[in-house]
Amino acid sequence: MDSLPERRHVLALPIAAALAVWLSACATPPPIAQRMDIPPMGTVSTYHRISSGSFGAYDGQVVWTHAPATWEGKPVIAFGAPQAGVSLHDPVSFAQVASLTPAGKPYVSYDPPLDYAWPLTVGKTWRSVNTVTVQATGQKTPVTTDFKVTAFEKVAVPAGTFDAYRIEWVTSQGESETRWVAPAAGIATVKRHVERVASHPQGPGVLDAQLLSRTLAR
Repeated sequence: MDSLPERRHVLALPIAAALAVWLSACATPPPIAQRMDIPPMGTVSTYHRISSGSFGAYDGQVVWTHAPATWEGKPVIAFGAPQAGVSLHDPVSFAQVASLTPAGKPYVSYDPPLDYAWPLTVGKTWRSVNTVTVQATGQKTPVTTDFKVTAFEKVAVPAGTFDAYRIEWVTSQGESETRWVAPAAGIATVKRHVERVASHPQGPGVLDAQLLSRTLAR
């Protein structure tokens, strides 16, 4: 005859299994980001940047400001910093269409514009092919980039803690990047780590950056 403790153990097994299924069903799945929420013009984002090699030797603050601009006669958002230059973005999707030097001279443009494959969800992968044109010479180079959304997680930086997608990618030119993006907060970069190999057209280099503060324009 079975003892009482043994019967209790047998009864506990299906209860534990049912509880595990219930907890799994109640777990909140990672959200799906439909688009980047774009902050208002005049918003200022300050980063701490450490870079070396082909990214330039630098260890200090970089202050980026959103401002209206035009590119080839069309309105764009200029996201610029005196220390790093200006990236020009589509005013609706925030895809990057071109970049300028710190002196404001056209540097490179992208066709099609650089963007993520929205909507973003954990596990999503995609490949993009963009033609990069050097504005000074007109030289065109096709660049292939393989992306993957590897996680949705909380990321703590000096500016605060943000719910962000961790996106990793590598290009055919030998540049790899991990970037944390918070679309719902309108932050295209919470934190990033970039590496270039020796065979990269600009040579090897490393760049790390994290958000120190952000002031939204009113």
